[in-house]
Amino acid sequence: MIQRNKSLVVLALCLLSVSALAISTADAASSGGRCSKVGVVQKNRGMSYTCTRVGKSLKWVRKPARTIAPNVPTIISGTQLLLANPLSPEPLENCRLKDSRSFKAAGEWQAITYPAIPNHGFTNSGSVDVAVVFVDFVDVPGGSAELSEHIESIKKSAEWYSWFSQGSVKYNLRISNSWVRAPGSSENYFWLHPGKPGSQLMSDIEISSTYRSLAASVVNKSGVTSVWVVLPKAVTKIDEGFAYRAFPGVFSIGSDSYRARTPIWQHFVHETLHSHGALGHSPKNAQIGLFWNTGSSGATLNSWDAMTFGWMRQENIFCVAKDNLKTQTVTLVPLEREQIGLRSVVVKLSEYEVLVIESHRKDKWSDRWPTGTTGVSILRVDTRKDTVFDMGSSTGTYVVPAREHSLDFLKVGQTFATDGVQISVVATGDNDQIKIERVG
Repeated sequence: MIQRNKSLVVLALCLLSVSALAISTADAASSGGRCSKVGVVQKNRGMSYTCTRVGKSLKWVRKPARTIAPNVPTIISGTQLLLANPLSPEPLENCRLKDSRSFKAAGEWQAITYPAIPNHGFTNSGSVDVAVVFVDFVDVPGGSAELSEHIESIKKSAEWYSWFSQGSVKYNLRISNSWVRAPGSSENYFWLHPGKPGSQLMSDIEISSTYRSLAASVVNKSGVTSVWVVLPKAVTKIDEGFAYRAFPGVFSIGSDSYRARTPIWQHFVHETLHSHGALGHSPKNAQIGLFWNTGSSGATLNSWDAMTFGWMRQENIFCVAKDNLKTQTVTLVPLEREQIGLRSVVVKLSEYEVLVIESHRKDKWSDRWPTGTTGVSILRVDTRKDTVFDMGSSTGTYVVPAREHSLDFLKVGQTFATDGVQISVVATGDNDQIKIERVG
């Protein structure tokens, strides 16, 4: 009898343990999972989760919920904040516009709207193989310390493409580890940019052929889409970077980049972005976005160009037609930070006009900005307008900041209205919280 009672006790304990385990497993915190009481904190596999109200539901949110602290801009390093935002009222496709230009100065192959069509072996979804070669000359020899610096710099181009294409494009860099001597002095490789007065000693075909041959002598050039040529810092007789758009394309640095102290990887990213099929060079602000200005201290890709390449995801955009716009508050991730979340609000004004609203910070992709730089930009896109690099014509225009060399963003407590839409920055901190509403 005693033995039987012991067995029953053991059985009851086992059933209780199984039941408790089932409850624990069902209630175990996981990002986005359901929970029952706001504010409860639970750890699961070393991660802390807080029960948070998201819309009409209670869900587990990784890390304690954070209140945006006004006027305290901070830089996040290796941290992802889960931002609660309303769903986009409309799909991303509704904010894509038709190309309404009556004339295209740069030709059909450079797009200002989705879809950009890549050319000469490039792709907007897949891998791009690049041969990187360091070329010096009898009159301008390269040094070992400089070579190490260039190698580290050039690697950032692959990082940049991985992040701003959101993994759509992978750059495989086949990087040489030594200088290779060109057959001739540096003046032979001077390239005359179209439209500038003067002459060059070698033709574009001869220059590109020589650079390809030099690359093949030090790296495996089989199947590469592009050859990138880095020259010594001391070069003076080659003032501009060389661009030969064929297959494989050949791009080289020039002394102008060194004089301007432009990171060399930015030069190659800018040039190859054209080969991915977009016009770029818009909007005209020298501080924001390397697709407008190679040497931009804010080395980002704006959301409109990302949409043109097909590198914007639905969860990164709040798309709404102006006629359907209701007063709404959203929180944006800064364009310059590698943070998952809502990158932009796009308000469709008409069949050929949109407003693109983005947040900005001094961060990984804007490390040359002044400390404390923060705020919200408002970009107006009109697809009837063509962009011409050396003229005022531009498809996109920043209405905030209003000047081409300014970082005068919209700050917390400030409001700006344009085209019947009002944008207010209501809170700031790690991220900018904005309110958008119709006016007038």
